[in-house]
Parts: sequence; C-alpha cells; structure tokens
Amino acid sequence: MSLTQKPKIEILAPSGSREQLIAAVRSGADAVYLGAGGLNARRNAQNFSARAELREAVEYCHASGVDVHLTANILVRDDEWSEARELIELACALGVDAVIVQDAGLARYIHAAAPDLVMHASTQMSLHTPGGAVAAAGMGFKRAVLSRELSGKEIADITSVSPIETEVFIHGALCMCVSGQCLFSAVLGGRSGNRGLCAQPCRLPFRVAGDRSGFDGCMSLKDMSHIQYIPALEAMGVSSVKIEGRMKRPEYVAAAVTACRLMRDEGEVPPDLERKLAAVFSRSGFTDGYYTGIRGRDMFGTRTKEDVVSASSALLNSLHPLYKTEFSRIPLEMRLTATDVNSPSELRVSDGDGHSALIAGDNPQPAQKVSFSMEYASRVLCKTGGTPFYLDNLRCDVADGLTLPSSALSAMKREALEKMDMLRRIPAPIKFDDGAEGCKPSPRRRFGNKQPDIRVVFNSASQIPDGIDGVSMAYFPLETDGETLALVADRLRSMNITPAVEAPRGLFGGESQIEKFAVFAMEHGIEDIMIHNVGLLPVIKNLGMKIHGGFGLNVFNSRSLDEYSRMGIADSELSLELTFGQIAALGSSQPRGIIIRGRIPMMITRNCPAALSADGCKGYSRRNADAKKCALIDRTGRELPVICRMGCSEIFNPVVMSVAGNVAGRTCEELSVDWETLKFTTETRGECSEIISACLKGSYARESDITSGMYLKGVL
Repeated sequence: MSLTQKPKIEILAPSGSREQLIAAVRSGADAVYLGAGGLNARRNAQNFSARAELREAVEYCHASGVDVHLTANILVRDDEWSEARELIELACALGVDAVIVQDAGLARYIHAAAPDLVMHASTQMSLHTPGGAVAAAGMGFKRAVLSRELSGKEIADITSVSPIETEVFIHGALCMCVSGQCLFSAVLGGRSGNRGLCAQPCRLPFRVAGDRSGFDGCMSLKDMSHIQYIPALEAMGVSSVKIEGRMKRPEYVAAAVTACRLMRDEGEVPPDLERKLAAVFSRSGFTDGYYTGIRGRDMFGTRTKEDVVSASSALLNSLHPLYKTEFSRIPLEMRLTATDVNSPSELRVSDGDGHSALIAGDNPQPAQKVSFSMEYASRVLCKTGGTPFYLDNLRCDVADGLTLPSSALSAMKREALEKMDMLRRIPAPIKFDDGAEGCKPSPRRRFGNKQPDIRVVFNSASQIPDGIDGVSMAYFPLETDGETLALVADRLRSMNITPAVEAPRGLFGGESQIEKFAVFAMEHGIEDIMIHNVGLLPVIKNLGMKIHGGFGLNVFNSRSLDEYSRMGIADSELSLELTFGQIAALGSSQPRGIIIRGRIPMMITRNCPAALSADGCKGYSRRNADAKKCALIDRTGRELPVICRMGCSEIFNPVVMSVAGNVAGRTCEELSVDWETLKFTTETRGECSEIISACLKGSYARESDITSGMYLKGVL
C-alpha cells in the first residue's frame, strides 16, 4: 500500500493564481483545481496561461504530494478545437491527475485521444440525480461533481448507487441558477456563464412583482458553508469536498482549507478560525439551506459594506501563518546503513509512490563516548521542516561500536530530500493520440432544399390551438394530468401532428416520478420525449421512448452532436448561444434544430425567488397556464416571468426572442438545420394560434418588442 495514500475524503482547493496555489498547498489541501488559458470556467481569474507557468504549478504540487485537477469546463466551439487539443495534449504531457470537463464533445474527444486521462464531470453538466452519475460513467467520467442545490439526503442517495466517485461543493459562492443552465449573463451582456465569463447579473437588485416588503435581493444567495457536514459526507462515501473561489484572496483559500482539514481530521473548527473565515469573505453570512433542505428567504444575502471592511489588513495578516511554510504530508521510509569504517554510510529514502534515492555519506566512526542508537538517528533525521516530507519509518543497520556525527546524518538527509523533491517533479506522461478513432467528428450531412419542419413547445396543454395542421411535432409538459394528456394526444394526431412530451430541466430526486409520467404517456400512444438533462437517459432508454435532446443539453459543437447520438438521442436542439454562422459550420450526421421564437429561459433555480414575496409564490404552473402571473422586476422596471415546475422555477427574459424573419424562406441546407421550434410560455391560446399560423405560411408574426437573442451577435 502506498505510503502517500490519500485520506478518505479529499479536500480540493481553488487555485486561480500562483499565490492561491501556494496558500492551498501549504495550508493542507489534498488537491487543487486550476485553469490554463481560456478554456475554463473562470476566464477572468489570473490562471496559469503560459505552458511554463502550468508546468511549474504541476511540478510544485506533485513535489508536495498534491493532486492537480485541470479545468476545461466550458462549452467549446468547433473553431476552438485546436486550442482544446493543445490543452489536452499538454495535460497529458504534464501528467495532471484529472481534467474537469463540461462539454460532451470534449469528453468524447478526451476519451478517444487520451483514455488514461482521468475525467471529472463538471458541475456545469447539471448532475443531480443517480441517473446523472450513471450517464456520466457511460461517457467515460471517473467522478461526478454534483450540483450545489442538493440536500444531504439527496447526495447520500446518489453516492450510494453511483458507479463513479462523487464530489460536492463545501464552501463558497452559490449561483442562483443550477450550474450549466444559465443564460442570464449571455443574454444581458454577451458574456456567457457557460464559457467562463459570467458577469453575475443576478447580484443586481430584483424584486417580486407586487411584493409589498421592498426586498430587492431575491436573486442573490449567501455563500454556502457546509464544512460542519464533512464527517457526514465522508460517512456517505463522498470522495471529495470542493472549495469555491478561484478569484478570491489567498488568505481566504488558506482559511477555508484549514477549516475543512481540521473538521475532517479533528471533528471541529476553532471558533476563532470560523470567525476569521466569515470575515475574510461572506455575503451577510453563510447558509446551509440546500444541504438541510430548508430553502427560503434566509438563504439570500448581498455583499454589504460591513462584509467588505471586515476583511481588514490585520485580519488578513493574522491568516498568513496558516501558509507560511510547507505542509508536511508525504511520509518517508528511511534506511540507514553503516557497517564498516572503511566504507561510506548510506541513506536510502523512499516515498511509497515509486520514488527512491540512495545517498552516500561519510564513513562511520568508532563510537567514543555515546554509542549509536535509533533514538539518536531518529532525532536527527526527523527534522524535515520547510519541506513536504516527514519521517514515517526508520530502519538502521549500524554495526556495534560505530556511529555517525549528526552533521553527517543531516547532510545525507538534506541531499536525500532534495533528490526526492526533484524526482517527484518529473512528470509521468499520459498517452495522447489525436488520430485515434473517435477524435474527429462525423462528416456533415446533406440537409436538402426543403423548408425546415416546424415543432412547437407549449407550456400548458391549454395553449394548444386548433387549425395548426402542418406542425410536425408538438410538445406539452410530461406531467400533464392523465385525462388532458389523452385528449391532447388524440387531438394532435387528428391534425397529423406527432404528440410528444417535454421533461423538466430540474430533476432533483424526481426520476421515479418522471418515469411514472413517461410510462403513462406511452400507455396513451406517445412515443417521443424531449429531455434537457443526461440524468434521464438511463430511465427513458429503458422505457424505449424516442429521445429528443433539448437546449438544456448545451449542444455547442459537432462532437457533442456525435456523442449524444452515441448515447441514444435521436436528434438535438442546438444551444441558444450559437450564431447562425457557427450553426452552419457544424459537422456531424445527427439531425438538429433551433428555437426561432420564444422567451429565452434565463435560468432555472431550486430556490424560487417569487416565494420570497410576502404573499408567497404565485408562479405559473405547467398544469395551469391561467394561474395568476408571477414575475420579477429588474432595476429598469421590466418584468421577467417566473414559471414553476416540479420543484424548480424558470425565469424568462422579459423580451421575446424571435428570428422568424431572419429564417423565413431559407432552406434546411442554407440553415444547416432540420427543424425550427416555436416555444411558448405566457402566451394565450389565441396568440399561439396566430404565431404558428404565420410560420406555417412561410411568414412571421410581427411582434413589436423582440430580440434576436445570441444568433446574430454571439457570446464571448
């Protein structure tokens, strides 16, 4: 067994800069995660942009017994693939311990080009069910980084059946939106949260329409702190706890790592350290509402003036001792041999990870006053301060009557530690083959010169109008009540329209319920379903339904289309963050479509902001589109509709996105798509009828207040 075997639960620390990296390593982190270049979810962090910087960081960590997880956790465009290839090739050359990935296409590429490179599924993949962990395993991942919104029980349920490791966030900022499902920053400013440039618009003032309390922080959550639950998470079998904060100060990292380590190793955190951790960075304190399942207003908070001034110079200086010197975490075996006054003494040192050094020293001397003893040798050789090493086991083979001066022992020890440091810095390269099968996307298919089909997604079955013959497929909510579902399915078939159901984006323990709804739909002859989360793939594939990929899968490149096709998805809706030009350039043989009209779903959240109203949540229901409207009001006075569904809330853009005029008359080949989707949320049945009829006639309904979304301008 390796001497450097890791603890049961890993403490994973952020390293957005060299200073953060040193703080994380020296304060006792077991692993760090860091970015290099632009393909990571904190592109605004300093990162390790140059090859030399990344190499130095990996060498330092490995010499210190710390694993390196390289972040490649953004959506990758096809025209960025050379950069992605170079990053993965470099990761292999440096022997990084894992790479964190969001993009399904990048995961497919890595699994083909470097099957021995460990992949961790980023929280940006929205993994929050047992099925999500199973699907990630099927994609070649070895660890699933679970969504922050899970309760302790839900984490335990997933971990108990997961075929791969699980990792959870333990401390740091909370996004209002489920990671990987946010378009807020992209829509408002062209800075994509899915590509590492979130501008945090949810931290701006928002209030609930009609709320009398005056509360305007209903989109800003406090930072999480689940440190007290580390023993419970370890008992569940969670493999790693992750600290958020690659853009925070090194003092924050050191305080958070130390607190986590003390809770894991000693079962408690000193009150003074708890106070300092809260003072160095918080948003009106911390919350554990997601872990406990007690969600609500107490989870919300903003960064106040008091929070800022609490991080004084005196406080920061008081945290510097936490990472003043190297943390000794690598146990060494030493064997001292001194048997002949005519032969040099020898010190053999090994770390249990395959590294060993043999150092020749001075010849032993006859003992004069005090004979050699194990206690004497241990007292000299155990002094490894200022290095990541410590003496774990010592064996001595010294002839009777002989000894070595302490200066000679110290010199051998010093040389041995230097040699071990050097050996541990030598990378262990991972095989990389860019020409392996599966690295290249399949060729682009021919689309033909016919007009794209029209598909329609309804928020409620009550929105479905008559007289829409010509629509190829119509989706309505999976959880539609039985009587309505049967009637709607029959009515759609009478218009020669394929009836289909749409599953929710947020699952959170609802897989069994969703399976029941899907079985019921099949009993009424519905064979098609749209999913937005890979966690439903194992469930739906077992039922034998035809699976259509929704926009929530974030299909951003040709390889993603290929990967989802391999996984059993019949066709895919493309990301709303692609431009028409990028769509036209996509390869792959999988059929694909685009949303050409509808309110852009800005985010999905498990903590309904509308519930913060003094009157409680009155959001639309997928079962009842006639329910009283609910909306958030932004600082300009615009209304953002909120629609609740199966325990989650979707927040929509105040302005309808429509590019119907841009695509009218263009063929499938010209657009490189097979169908166009009309998506309805708050529209009346009459409005749905008018818009659908116009599209079917090859024109478009002239709506006064619309946006083209990202199709023309794109995102950064």
